[in-house]
Order: sequence, then C-alpha cells, then structure tokens
Amino acid sequence: MNEVTGKAEVKPAATVVLLRDGNTGLELLYLKRNSQLAFFGGAWVFPGGRVDPDDFARAGCHELEPAARWAAVREAKEEAGVDLAPQDFVLFSEWTTPPGRPRRFRTWFYLAVLQDNRVEIDGGEIQDYRWMRPGIALQKRAAGEIELPGPTFVACGRRPA
Repeated sequence: MNEVTGKAEVKPAATVVLLRDGNTGLELLYLKRNSQLAFFGGAWVFPGGRVDPDDFARAGCHELEPAARWAAVREAKEEAGVDLAPQDFVLFSEWTTPPGRPRRFRTWFYLAVLQDNRVEIDGGEIQDYRWMRPGIALQKRAAGEIELPGPTFVACGRRPA
C-alpha cells in the first residue's frame, strides 16, 4: 500500500501454464494452494508468483518482462519441482489487477510444454496437483468441486461471471 496515495501498488508477477499431451488430449497442470494462505487459499492455480530482485539480476537488466520470465522459472521450480529455462516460454497474456483491490499485480502469463511429466510439490504452500483438460477443470468448477481464480478460469477458456 502506498502511504501517500493509500492505493495498492502494482507489483510485477509471472505465471506459467504448463502443458502436456495427455491420453485424451491437451492437459494443463493445476496446483492446489494451501487453504490457510490468505491469497487464493484452497484455489487451484498455475505455478506463479511475484517478481523478486534476484529475477532482475538473472535477467541481467531492469526490464519487467525478462525478469518475469525468470520469476516464472523460479516459481515453476519452487511450486512444482519443474526445471525450465526462460526461452521455454511463450508469452500469451498479461493481466493487471483492477484498481481498488487490496493487492494488485501486473502478471505475465506464459505457456510451456512439459516434456518430463514429473511434478514434485512441497506439501506446504502447494497441497496437491492434477493434470486436467481445461474443459474438465471448468466442469469441476461449475460443479463446485474446485475453485479457480479469475485469471486461471479465463486461461482455461472462459470469462468469469
């Protein structure tokens, strides 16, 4: 929160949508956040998080998008145990949280194909994972079986209500 304006500062972030060719078609990796977390606790999300100062150092510049690629690399490793490189990503979307929200992020969304299907979660921040076809995730959300935050919902192919 900016002390002068009283408004939430927009922080840079990155998300990576991991894809694989499943037995019945394209599947995405969804991670279940710990229900005790204040930000989207219990929701099913894609790996992602804030851009840290070290991400700028790894990018070798002070530009946001290259640092966001490194944040996506780091978050994929931390949350899903997946090793990727910045060049593995295809940028497909960018979101900025609307004004008036207590937390605001400018988030770059990347796609990456996961060749090795091995996923390792920590059991702390991330409690579970599932590979699902986007349509199945949307059906589970409609049935009240899972929660998908707005950007995750839209990335699956739907606009939030």
